[in-house]
Amino acid sequence: MSSHPFYPVTLALPHYVPPQWAVSHLLPIFFAAVVIVLGVAGILVGRVQPRLSATDRTIFLWLCLSAVVHLVLEGYYVVYHVQLAGVSSVLADLWKEYALADSRYLSADSAVLAVELITVVMEGPGLLFAAYALATRSPLRHPLQLIISVGQLYGSLVYMFSMWYDTWRYMTPLPYYYYFYFWGMNLAWVVVPSILICQSWSALVRFASLDSNTPAAKKDK
Repeated sequence: MSSHPFYPVTLALPHYVPPQWAVSHLLPIFFAAVVIVLGVAGILVGRVQPRLSATDRTIFLWLCLSAVVHLVLEGYYVVYHVQLAGVSSVLADLWKEYALADSRYLSADSAVLAVELITVVMEGPGLLFAAYALATRSPLRHPLQLIISVGQLYGSLVYMFSMWYDTWRYMTPLPYYYYFYFWGMNLAWVVVPSILICQSWSALVRFASLDSNTPAAKKDK
């Protein structure tokens, strides 16, 4: 008989320790942290660039929130992925709760670790640079935003498709965890990066078009 609540029931987790925090406490803590990050980011960008448009302000908040999620929550996973099932902390219990939808996070799955490692090391800092470029109206804003958004979209699709392809047995059959955790918690990192890719691509195309119409460019032709 399985000594843990994860799928498949044959998954070996001999070091598993049940969560110390109830989900009724974990989710409010998580969403409270989200509100705090968004509040601090909003205050910061309001002081640095008070005339920023509502659209760019929203994008700045997204970039900051994504950076914190990647660096803190996913960074914790990368550091403790081997012993995560036996660790007792708020962040570990958050991962145990999410693992009810995808138990690969407790089995030290190499594919998940590879995606998360790239996310933490490259996308986390990249998001902070992109947020800084946006707030300071740097010309690097859209190149950075495009590169990071492509990375986020690619990583999310690889993660989600790998689950459907050959590791579906690690996915819970319970609808709540499947739709709210697996889909709800990941879909934003598919939809929002897709929108930002389109925005940055359009901005770069417009810039290239303007540059090609300058007198110097016409003279070179």
